[in-house]
Amino acid sequence: MIALIVALPLVFAFLLSLVSIIWNSKWLSKTFLLIGVLSPWIIFLASLEGMPFSVILGNWSRISGIEITLNRYNFYFILGELLVFSLTSIYSLNYFEREDLNKIFLLFLLMHAGFLGTFLSRDLFNFFIYIELASVSVFALICVSRGKGAKEAAFRYVVFFFLASIFLLFSIGIIYLETGYLNLELIRKNLVMSREIKIGLGIAFTSLILKGGIFPLFFWLPDAHAKADTPISALLSGLMVKTSAYGMVLLILYFPITHLETPLMIVAFSSMIFGVLLAVLQQNVKKLLAYSTVSQMGYILLGISTLNAFGAIYHVLAHSLFKSGLFLSVGALIQAQKSKNLNKLTYRNSPTLIVAIVFLSLAIGGISPFIGAVSKKELVSALSGNWVYLFYAVGVGTLIPFTKLNYHLAKPQKAPKPKRLESIVSLAMAMLTLILGLYFLQNLSFTDPLLIGLAILIFFALHHLDIFDFKIPNPIEKRAKDIGEENNFYTIIFVVFMILILLQVYF
Repeated sequence: MIALIVALPLVFAFLLSLVSIIWNSKWLSKTFLLIGVLSPWIIFLASLEGMPFSVILGNWSRISGIEITLNRYNFYFILGELLVFSLTSIYSLNYFEREDLNKIFLLFLLMHAGFLGTFLSRDLFNFFIYIELASVSVFALICVSRGKGAKEAAFRYVVFFFLASIFLLFSIGIIYLETGYLNLELIRKNLVMSREIKIGLGIAFTSLILKGGIFPLFFWLPDAHAKADTPISALLSGLMVKTSAYGMVLLILYFPITHLETPLMIVAFSSMIFGVLLAVLQQNVKKLLAYSTVSQMGYILLGISTLNAFGAIYHVLAHSLFKSGLFLSVGALIQAQKSKNLNKLTYRNSPTLIVAIVFLSLAIGGISPFIGAVSKKELVSALSGNWVYLFYAVGVGTLIPFTKLNYHLAKPQKAPKPKRLESIVSLAMAMLTLILGLYFLQNLSFTDPLLIGLAILIFFALHHLDIFDFKIPNPIEKRAKDIGEENNFYTIIFVVFMILILLQVYF
């Protein structure tokens, strides 16, 4: 029965493609979208009673068949996917005012099926197939976005996502040759660690770091997030990058990665710090959120590097909600006020968005009682020594760009009001971060007001020094003649990074 959670969006995507040939109706497209997006909820809720369980499709043996599972690990991935995709789809009903709604919503349904199939997978090849289905759909949706530079962003996205896919498939091949299996349970039961397996794991992690937009392999992410239409940006940051996180969780659950723990932790903290520094300097509000995603994916990688699977999983759920909510919230302002520049945006005319953006800013800063506090508490529990102090320092840093965001948006300006539906959906996302935080959190942190106060002080100090006007030059963009040459430089970075990771096998 659980397989229907993937089948239903595919069925309605197929029906939408057929019906649209005969009758091009926006009302019908929206109806098929909502049914295809919301119907998996029925299967998911009906399946919870028997959790955990696994199913091998077609009654094949585990060796030959496709195994899917619902357990305490992927439950939170699927819950986050259903929540974010459902609310984003409702948001999209009034957002897209164009004639090709059939095309847009068909791609939405394919992407929905790709995400759900990825998060249900218990074998490596099935995981690969579904992550590619989602990737192709996202590429097409970025490409048809109407923002300036969207096609160039889509081109860079597809180049690096499929570069990562080639190496991910290669790593799966190495593991298959060494173990004789693709099913993860069978691999664990028959695994004998060897240099080849370690190489395969190194290549797999490098590929997933690129797919996750984690520093230093983040180069496709800022433009893809910033130049896509708002619902696509929300799904990219909220869900697409989480497919790579799920792959990493599978790897640490079924393989020993002791040789990679230290380098992955260094990469994680580097991404956390780099993303915050770049986010602080952005005037484009969507790029601010995009670089924040680079930082937040570092938090998830931190959980992976410390073998803290639930720390990573809780932060996946938390980030899915608060970052999607932030993209939808500022997207409502952008849609109404026709600018992405922080200096030209305001939420003063929308009390709903004031509450939404303030709540979501506190959630991403890890402030209790929001869900971000739950995941960050779990993540820091696996750290010791100076790593703990660095973790809290980055946490204060995370609050600074969102202090900047609210400082600019709070300025009174005359501006058109955002659409009601978009504002309500944004508020719903914010309320979910509070409700789930209250559900999971055992007690409040009394140091949070100090962290907020410190972040505000640092923000005003930086503002007084005009640090926010500083622009970091991109040497690759200056040297490169065109986007193809830029991509060549970035590919070299990818190769060098992979070599450094693989050297851990030998030293």
